[in-house]
Amino acid sequence: MAITPNYYETLYVTRPDLQEEALATIQNKLQDSISTNQGEVIKAEKWAERPLAYEIQDHKRGIYYILVFKALPDASKEIEKHLQFYNTDILRFMTLKITEEAANKSKASQEEKAPKAEPTPAPKVEEPKANLKLKNLKLKK
Repeated sequence: MAITPNYYETLYVTRPDLQEEALATIQNKLQDSISTNQGEVIKAEKWAERPLAYEIQDHKRGIYYILVFKALPDASKEIEKHLQFYNTDILRFMTLKITEEAANKSKASQEEKAPKAEPTPAPKVEEPKANLKLKNLKLKK
């Protein structure tokens, strides 16, 4: 019986002062783990730099990254092993098994975020607000 690949989403938080070279090394290791487990990366993006709910390793902020991939079941264990190895650079991480629909939805959202030549929006013009006092208004018959 053949083992079918599953869909996973990994969210990991890095230090805000992490160098680009170190981040590239981590991301390459993760992609290599996925490809060795007959997988493919569906979405890999920087989500946001945000304040942490509590201080971790003297850091009050962190950079959140999302990785959505399809791979054999052993890939998630290997991914988490690599993330634990970089415990000084990766503050926290979590991997979830997701459905194919959720993976396709995140793929579609990434394609929407691709840079497009969008027209610049027209500036908003505020209309003057009427200053009416209905209490003192008397109507004549």
